[in-house]
Amino acid sequence: MLDLEDDASRREKCYTTITQLPAYVDPKQPPTKKSPFSAISSLPYIHTVETILPEALYSSIGESLNAKLQKPQYARICMSLASLLEREFFNAYIKIGNILMISEGRSGTDNVFSLRDGILRLELGKEIFERTGLAGKPIRGGGRKHAKERYLVELNLRLPSMLHGKKGFERIVWAFRNVLTESVAWLFCDLTSESNGLPKGIGNTPLQKHQPQIIECDMARISHREVLVPPSQMDITESTPSENVQEHCNALSEWLAMVSLESPRVTANDTIDPYLSRYSVPDADDANPTNLISLKWHGFINSRWITQLLIALL
Repeated sequence: MLDLEDDASRREKCYTTITQLPAYVDPKQPPTKKSPFSAISSLPYIHTVETILPEALYSSIGESLNAKLQKPQYARICMSLASLLEREFFNAYIKIGNILMISEGRSGTDNVFSLRDGILRLELGKEIFERTGLAGKPIRGGGRKHAKERYLVELNLRLPSMLHGKKGFERIVWAFRNVLTESVAWLFCDLTSESNGLPKGIGNTPLQKHQPQIIECDMARISHREVLVPPSQMDITESTPSENVQEHCNALSEWLAMVSLESPRVTANDTIDPYLSRYSVPDADDANPTNLISLKWHGFINSRWITQLLIALL
């Protein structure tokens, strides 16, 4: 047998926080360095957000939730890498502002780019990488495990040396104008705006030059009837074995996934033959049939908006 596992094959993780939240969290200054807010802030790009809560609770807070939260927004634009470095766009959004951008393409196969905290990441094939003349490091691609077919280039565009006219910066400009010249589709999110994704008065911004397609993430609401809800509380102390905590969290995570998938296995009236499915709700004897509501948003969503969602639900 061959052990083919490595760090690249264990990227997907489930973050679990067991803590007592403060009685009040300031929406304008959330404690982003403490869990669970730190776990949310560490996620750069999120495409789906879902929260599951009792229908009775949603009936009492639904209007308040809609009033507190704006719809997350983002833009779809088409531009080349060289356009990122044009003075007006570069100064407004990268040097001074704070934006998230991610290009089209499949990681591990295509040339894909992303921008976060002023750091531009380029994932390139070997041939293109060598032609750019930029410094990078090999990463695992779609070929053999040890084949260094793809390279990662990271450029901190907020460094003081990243200015037009500087030798190192002009080398990047040359690579973008002569090698990486293709215009690609990007998703764009402005983190400094107060409108959850896009600046107000977009017609007077450098973004307008690239004819942005404005996209709003509408909330989808799904009802789940007579779902067996397991007890979520667990007596955890310093002496509780980590295996027990992990088993409890994994079972609860699996149950949440079954609810999200609208599986009939979690309903009170499920009569599936155990020969066909051996799944059972955790602590089914203590589970109570409850009507639930799933609220789901899908799109290019930033972690700051998710933090505001969590605060609104507390």
